[in-house]
Amino acid sequence: MEQAELTTEQVLKRDIPWETYMMTKLISGTDLQLLRRYDNRPESYRAQLLDDDGPAYVRVFVTILRDIFKEETVEYVLALIDEMLAANPKRARLFHDKSLANDDPYEPFLS
Repeated sequence: MEQAELTTEQVLKRDIPWETYMMTKLISGTDLQLLRRYDNRPESYRAQLLDDDGPAYVRVFVTILRDIFKEETVEYVLALIDEMLAANPKRARLFHDKSLANDDPYEPFLS
């Protein structure tokens, strides 16, 4: 039996164990701080965070997609990215920031 498709809203209601990922060294302490600051916040607050330090948040999202394979977490981060881009499509430029030059920010999306 196929699982019904989830909406972005349903996916974003999940409680993701970010602290566990940090304790197991899948994300850094800095990543955890950024996620805590961003996660479960109003769009207006997230928009300000992205305006102030967007590349750092994109780097965290890409790192999670590259290093964590738990389906619920991957879906959650993809939903965060979807929301981010739906609110302002020009944020796609954040994936081209020079601070991401050593990584291919699109590689995790291809797997």
